[in-house]
Amino acid sequence: MAFIIDTEHGILKKYFPQPEETEIIIPENIKIIAPYAFSECENLYSIHIPEGVESIEKRAFQRCKNLLFVSLPQSLKKIGVEAFRSCISLGEIKIPEQITCIYESAFVDCENLRTVILPKRMKIIGMTAFAFCLKLNKIKMPETLLQLEAGAFARCENLNSITIPDGVAEILKDTFYRCPLLHFAFISRSVEKIYPKAFPPTTILHFQIKQHLFSIEFYEYALVNAFCQPDESENAEKIILHFIRLNDAENLKHFLECGFITDNIIDDYIQFAIENQRYECQVVLMDYKHDHIGYQSKDWEL
Repeated sequence: MAFIIDTEHGILKKYFPQPEETEIIIPENIKIIAPYAFSECENLYSIHIPEGVESIEKRAFQRCKNLLFVSLPQSLKKIGVEAFRSCISLGEIKIPEQITCIYESAFVDCENLRTVILPKRMKIIGMTAFAFCLKLNKIKMPETLLQLEAGAFARCENLNSITIPDGVAEILKDTFYRCPLLHFAFISRSVEKIYPKAFPPTTILHFQIKQHLFSIEFYEYALVNAFCQPDESENAEKIILHFIRLNDAENLKHFLECGFITDNIIDDYIQFAIENQRYECQVVLMDYKHDHIGYQSKDWEL
């Protein structure tokens, strides 16, 4: 093994890859793994980091393309910016309990990362921390979480459900951008604002509605925030008309089932669907009227 080590300060400054070395154990008495220390060491598939290491600095393991396994010690307190960027073979990571913040892009582009276990004390998941983790399909957020930064899980194309715990006040732009399979998002009472493009439009109407504070935003003709209260008829109207224009009968049906519609306006929506030749939505509206409001004959303007 070929290391440059500052023994006085316990800093592993640089590892020089050896052709025969695919698995290494970092020496004892190391406290800090310096920036770029193992950057682009493509021969490594396994790294053991011993107890006593407290910090993995910026880009320390970036682009270790064949790295399958890395053990992180319980002594670890920091995983720096882009520390494991583009470790495309890494399949699982367990974050030690002393870590409270995952820094910006720490695991970005780890496209085969399937399992992430976050510690119970986690407070911040940084900007694009897990973006482009294409195989990640689920992750449990700790109850201590306070902040999800922009793009934290953007382009996690297999992520299918998420629960935002109490304590998170805002979900920022692009947090779950382009997660096409994210159909279920459970939002805590603490969430006060969801920024444009925080979620893909396909997620919106599967929120478990827990709180009484709702809002709606539109961004580039995409519905990004479909919260409203039954007495906020203006917001409900925007959502319903939006789905009718798109002829999105499935999401329209889900929204109607939330109860955000009254009997005195449903005929107007049916008429709007007829005029715009959105016949699938027309059927959904008429079925809802029949099942929940009661059928009354009416001459529609065709």
